[in-house]
Amino acid sequence: MNPNIINKNKNLFSLTKEESIVRGTNKRERMIGLIENLTQFNQIEKFPHLYIYSPPGLGKTHTVNEFLKESELPYFVVSGNTSMFAFGIQLAVINYQNVEKTNIIIYVDDCDEIFKNEQNCNTMKNVLDGEKKFVYEKSLASQWSFLGQLQKEAIEYHSEEGKMGFTIPTDNLRFVFTSNFSLPIDDDVRLARQKGGYKSVLMAHRNAIRSRCKVADFDLTPQEHWGWIADVTLRPEFLPEIPISKKNIILEFLWDNWSQLNERSIRSIEKMANLMKYYPDGYENLWKMDYLKPEYDEY
Repeated sequence: MNPNIINKNKNLFSLTKEESIVRGTNKRERMIGLIENLTQFNQIEKFPHLYIYSPPGLGKTHTVNEFLKESELPYFVVSGNTSMFAFGIQLAVINYQNVEKTNIIIYVDDCDEIFKNEQNCNTMKNVLDGEKKFVYEKSLASQWSFLGQLQKEAIEYHSEEGKMGFTIPTDNLRFVFTSNFSLPIDDDVRLARQKGGYKSVLMAHRNAIRSRCKVADFDLTPQEHWGWIADVTLRPEFLPEIPISKKNIILEFLWDNWSQLNERSIRSIEKMANLMKYYPDGYENLWKMDYLKPEYDEY
């Protein structure tokens, strides 16, 4: 618990600031622990993949990247906000260049697109478990001219004579996904099926992805969300040029106006600190204009 936390009488949450920071810190340390475990590559582990969900702006990408760098394990960062074809091309090139077929961590940041529909989910289920292969079965004729030389070589390496598309073995790959949406649990699927419709089918497929990964859901309460941000903000290594007293002013503004904020992220702290630096006499009015909903005038 940080003794420098400002305590004013105004409190819109059921917890105190200190309690909120403890809750947020515990959640954040759990995420860090899961990422640390990811870097302990155990080839015989049954479910080696990790799926991390949290609201946007809490530093998932930065934290995963930092731990992968420190681990010195071979890893690649690939985009998940892309078509399944483009995702497969990325895997093809990685596997093509991995001559020794060593174990590799594939970090898929912002993975929403590759789990957006039933077909994509089926492809990814096969990647993560079962045959452990990425299979693209469509003709490549229309895309071929847009590919680079290395991409063409990788596809040709993974193509089978007489078959369209390409197939990439993924048994040596461990995936970590980060996302701003959570994968449905069994009860979500059951309730959706009672209502019927296409949504229940897609939910069932996303639930199947969940069953193939270790899943860390950080569906935070407002107190935990604020506490998570506060834990990062109050660390000496974060914005070291900003004194603790000014950091507390920023956190106090977030606390008092939480329900009216347009943005609740670590990056917003950096932007607010920048306004405080360059507009020392008018930063609070700028905060209200930039970070509060238009209909909210006073706090």
